[in-house]
Amino acid sequence: MFDYTKTEITAGVFVVLGLTLLAYLSISIGGLNLLPEKSYRIDARFANVGDLKMNAPVKIAGVTVGKVRLIKLADYFAEAQLAIDRKIALPKDTIASITTAGLLGDAYVSLSPGAADQNLGDGDRITRTEPALNMADLIGRYAFGGSARGGGAGGAGDEPAAEPAKAPPAKEQP
Repeated sequence: MFDYTKTEITAGVFVVLGLTLLAYLSISIGGLNLLPEKSYRIDARFANVGDLKMNAPVKIAGVTVGKVRLIKLADYFAEAQLAIDRKIALPKDTIASITTAGLLGDAYVSLSPGAADQNLGDGDRITRTEPALNMADLIGRYAFGGSARGGGAGGAGDEPAAEPAKAPPAKEQP
């Protein structure tokens, strides 16, 4: 039939391996899973997600147990779809909050499991959530005041009252 040289066979094997590696990288970087998911979906609505991004980690006590699959707007609230590892059972009274890693770190979802007897199932919603803290808003409240009476720390109305003027000491008469 065909008479291939050793060099041609080696080049062919190299090309096939290169194309296989390129296909694997394209699939893994694109986020496509060929194997069935080992997670279940939980939804959580937040008033503000801050800088939370898709594929951000979901953590319990600092341990990653899932990731954020989707963030969308639903009824004027931000709804995050979380993919949680199937080995983790979350009680129905779990609290979801958005926190940051350090002062300027990336945002992630932190879960605080409750003590309910029933667990959340695939497609259920976490009803107790805490939105992301807006650092600019916090600094503004601190700097310019933000308490209920119109002032706050360092704001108008918080200056100490001036001491009443003291009368000069009375002079003794001889």
